[in-house]
Amino acid sequence: MQPPAWAGTADNPISAPDAFDVPVFLHRSSPLTPAPRPSPAQVASAHQPWPKGAGIPVDGAYLVGTTWRALLDATTTVGRNIGPWIAATPRLARREIMARRYPLSAYLVRAGREVVPSVVYSHGTESSTRSAFGYHVGMTMAEWACRRMGLGPTTHAESAVPQGAAPGWAKTPSLPDLFGTHPATSELWLVEAKGSRRLGLRPRVKGAKQLDVGALVPVPHQKVLCGTSLERRLFMMIDVEGLPKTGNSGDVSVDNTDEKALGQDGVEGLPKTGNSGDVSVDSTDEEALVQDDEALLELARSRMLTYLVLTSLPRDGLRITAVGKPEEGSAARGDLIRLLESDRATTELRRHVPPDAGDEAVRQQNGLDMLTGRLPGTDLMLGMSRRLYGACRALAYAERRVVARVREERPKYLEELPREVQPVDGTVTRMPERQMSDRVYEERIAEVQEYVREVREEQRDDQLRSVRDGFTMGDSGSWMHLIDLAPRLALPREEGFLEAATADTYLAVEEEALDLDDEAE
Repeated sequence: MQPPAWAGTADNPISAPDAFDVPVFLHRSSPLTPAPRPSPAQVASAHQPWPKGAGIPVDGAYLVGTTWRALLDATTTVGRNIGPWIAATPRLARREIMARRYPLSAYLVRAGREVVPSVVYSHGTESSTRSAFGYHVGMTMAEWACRRMGLGPTTHAESAVPQGAAPGWAKTPSLPDLFGTHPATSELWLVEAKGSRRLGLRPRVKGAKQLDVGALVPVPHQKVLCGTSLERRLFMMIDVEGLPKTGNSGDVSVDNTDEKALGQDGVEGLPKTGNSGDVSVDSTDEEALVQDDEALLELARSRMLTYLVLTSLPRDGLRITAVGKPEEGSAARGDLIRLLESDRATTELRRHVPPDAGDEAVRQQNGLDMLTGRLPGTDLMLGMSRRLYGACRALAYAERRVVARVREERPKYLEELPREVQPVDGTVTRMPERQMSDRVYEERIAEVQEYVREVREEQRDDQLRSVRDGFTMGDSGSWMHLIDLAPRLALPREEGFLEAATADTYLAVEEEALDLDDEAE
């Protein structure tokens, strides 16, 4: 009996409907010195499978199988922390996700197993648009790549201060893009993202200098430079500070793991007929979520957009989607995206839950009852577990308190300029335009952001306790308890959606809207 198409092979680990391959060139050096850009022949010949495990592989040229779902999930979570302001206006979360999602489909198309820039990007846009998209795709792919290496949720460096950083961090003009804590090592990672049509050596050298933060981060940390290039096809160059590993970097090592414990995709603990899917969003395993309040807070913060979208949707648009738990004995990490069209646990669960059932019936079958909703005007459906919803709800309340205090103590920040005034004589005049240069505007924004960070840091202990309490309450409660509503069950796959999930997050995209058969022109 042949394995199903979605199971893939050793050379082609993922063959889902939205699958494609990304050449990734990984290089270590100390001090961090970016490697030269690979030649077109080297890009075309990359073939090593990405090894298992949540860490940085040995140096080499890898061909990494992934899916559009993984990229869409990465793009909805990466970027600055907008929680404090958007928490007061949750409907804006929909617009933010649309702003992140649609540039990818506007300027990238799939040609076989390759993703290439569209003819619109190559010939129909001006240079400023290409530059803006370079930043966007660079950040998205950096998030995607770091999840591949097991990094937990990232935070934009302009929005917060890493644990252990010196006070001067917030006032430094040129910082790395992202930082996060690796759950396996508890080590701080600093990540710089670069992206452009033809990413060369010069901007990556500049990125290496941005990672050289010196005394600003006196604690041990890992420097990771992620470069994304679009010329001919989408590929990545990842430069890591460290001594080059010796040995045969072209081989995938099992690292003393029994071969029988490896899945077909080289992922530890997955059965050979299973589908590893992709490395997920949250790269935070179950143990870390249960025991580490900091890890839980960062997961909740990274999912605030999804939470705010769910709270802003009409109540009759909310649904429950049944997702199976990882099979007993599979030892699959909770941070792996499962592609639900090929997930046996989900298929079995949905066979035993009646179509008209609710969340209680899903829990009775030991399943995950995800609250989901479709974003109006998009092809996306997002959702999350009860326990993550409870954690995000607690964090949203805490962020609203931050907003209220900043508004009270920094009222000038919210003034509308200019505005009409009514003189005593009854005539209507306008206040003189107050000219503000880009530099002054950026200084003003930086000032209030720094104050937001100070207020949040003062309230951090309270946030940690509140998020943990919300997580625990959501885990033990029901959706009626959380949202005073018992949504009906939905089966997005029957509606033409491709689904993916972890133990706490859910994403589905309308297959027809992906234009998966498009070829480069």
